[in-house]
Amino acid sequence: MGTEAFEEMQRFGQPWIWLLIGAIGTVSVIASAGAGLVVVVAIAVLFWLVRLTTEVREDGVYVRFAPFHRSFRQIRFDEIESCEVTEFGLLTYGGIGIRWTPSTIAYMTARGEGVELQRDGEKSVVIGSQRADELAAAIMDRYS
Repeated sequence: MGTEAFEEMQRFGQPWIWLLIGAIGTVSVIASAGAGLVVVVAIAVLFWLVRLTTEVREDGVYVRFAPFHRSFRQIRFDEIESCEVTEFGLLTYGGIGIRWTPSTIAYMTARGEGVELQRDGEKSVVIGSQRADELAAAIMDRYS
């Protein structure tokens, strides 16, 4: 692995997710629904393990949404037509996580800002970021 111009790791940190999981778990305990509690614990563990890692390296932008991606997805700089900071809500792409629309693939752990990469003949890619300006600058420094 080379030297990264940018690296960021994000997790699902929204309080409402954990409150919802806790509330459903509490109801499962009160209702003595053992199977329900097992499912809630499994969902909580999954949310705890999920992380979005974004790296800008010498040869492209790398995205990994663990544990769903076993390895990084590469977007080579020669594929990128444009790069811009964008804003999106939770419903812009239908929620959080890995989202697909007819024209876009989006990776996000929360609403807010991200970077949209337009690609030649391919779906655009939106990568959520807590440091969207830094991510866009690192990409533009490398591909332009």
